[in-house]
Amino acid sequence: MGMRISSNVGAAGTSGAAAWQQRQQDFKALTQALQANDLATAKTAYAALAGSGKPAASSSSPLAQLGQALQSGDLAAAQKSMASMRGHHRAAAAASPVSTSPAADSTGGGLHLVA
Repeated sequence: MGMRISSNVGAAGTSGAAAWQQRQQDFKALTQALQANDLATAKTAYAALAGSGKPAASSSSPLAQLGQALQSGDLAAAQKSMASMRGHHRAAAAASPVSTSPAADSTGGGLHLVA
């Protein structure tokens, strides 16, 4: 008896991966703008990032705080929120033994084992 392994990522998985990559690019642009002390570009990058994914869970989340700081023109507070977000991301990545790759999502993609 052989085992067949097939992948069923499909269009939903591909669009999920593309959305994830776009979000990564938006986050990188935001980080670079904050490092360059460029408030206008940071606001634009934040708008793209906030619009490309799920809204922040609460107004106290680091992403929401960053957006509030940018909205009020407080570049130092925005940079502090970014540092907090990056710290949370690193801690979560270190604690999670599971890959954060978007290849397997809940839209029906993934691997199917057939005996």
